[in-house]
Amino acid sequence: MNRKAAGLAFAGGLLALLLLAALHVLRPDLEPSSHVISEYALGLHAWLMAASFLALAAGCAGTLAVLFPRLTTTAGRAGLISMSAAAVGLTLAAFYPMDPIATGHTNPSFSGQMHGVAAMIGNPGFMIGAVLLTIALRRTSGWAEVFVPLVVATILIWLSFAFMMTAIAGMSEGSTDMGAIGWPNRLLWAAYCSWVMLVAWPALKSR
Repeated sequence: MNRKAAGLAFAGGLLALLLLAALHVLRPDLEPSSHVISEYALGLHAWLMAASFLALAAGCAGTLAVLFPRLTTTAGRAGLISMSAAAVGLTLAAFYPMDPIATGHTNPSFSGQMHGVAAMIGNPGFMIGAVLLTIALRRTSGWAEVFVPLVVATILIWLSFAFMMTAIAGMSEGSTDMGAIGWPNRLLWAAYCSWVMLVAWPALKSR
């Protein structure tokens, strides 16, 4: 059971990363530096971005199955709850694409509103969950070898999110120019995927 769950977590993180990489080739019209990854869920090949969201949601679910029997501390259980919220947010993001940037923030569609809700659930859930679970895994048998990489991935998650928020704060009111938000947004996704794969690795290779 644990190895199957670990396999789901690792495969989910890897697939989410590979699908996003493929979209960079398939959608050269979206300049990576100035477009968020959610824009890939609009127009041509939109299903690939939806699949990427679902893949990482599955990766989070696999992570929960791997860690639930092992983490009994308050911090560990709180981290599992936060990561559950991340899985919910990612699933919502898959089914409710964002509105086109060109429409601005006026009169958002139901799908656009739900995508915003997904971001408000998923991002804090993953960010807080990554911190709490990384701390909890420090003293968990079998995870010592990946603890430092987990710390690095967690720091990258928080740094990339901070850079994203800085880019958003720099936007003028009513503007559709996202500035340089694209790269920190992609770094955030890569850090999410890497964190899930790192957590899964010790359980995946255990006998």
